Amino acid sequence: MSPRMPWLVTRDTPALRHMADLAEALHRAVHLVAQVAGTRGPEADRAARELEELDSSSSATLMAFLTALRSAYVTPLPRQDLYRLASGVHATTRRVVSAGVLIQRADLEELPTHALDILETVGRQAELLARGAAEVRDLDALEATWMQLLRASRRAERVMVEWLADLGMDLLQRDYNRQREVAWALHAALEALSRVNMDLGMVLVRES
Repeated sequence: MSPRMPWLVTRDTPALRHMADLAEALHRAVHLVAQVAGTRGPEADRAARELEELDSSSSATLMAFLTALRSAYVTPLPRQDLYRLASGVHATTRRVVSAGVLIQRADLEELPTHALDILETVGRQAELLARGAAEVRDLDALEATWMQLLRASRRAERVMVEWLADLGMDLLQRDYNRQREVAWALHAALEALSRVNMDLGMVLVRES
């Protein structure tokens, strides 16, 4: 059996810095979306513009990541794994941005507590993913970060279940429909983030 290729590199590559930037974009998206409810007039226009610019910036970062990845002579992990992780973080950002747009159009005065809890947990996972981008050469440290990601993911899933279960209580039909759409939009973001965590786990199993 031929020896496994050691995916080693002696310094940070631009691709890894772009991965950290993608995680930071996700964190910024969470921050923006948490504040978008109840905005009116020029403030709402500014929030919508910031969400659109963040979406475009995240896409540009993903393209820069791909360029850096293709030009790298060596990478700390197989290229396809790095791309899968980066594109998953980008997909999560896009879904969070979409949730923000939906919140604006739903004309919610404020976000439900469950939604804020979910956004807080997604923001925490974004921080962990940014840290993980610096740990790809240290699998023990990366595994510890991954376990924290899983715990945060499970917490977000529990909050989502509670939110969906409580939706029908003391809500007018119009408010119920609005909250349900927002809940499903955030659920899509959680699913995208769950795939990132699963992909990271598969990398850890294979590279250990």
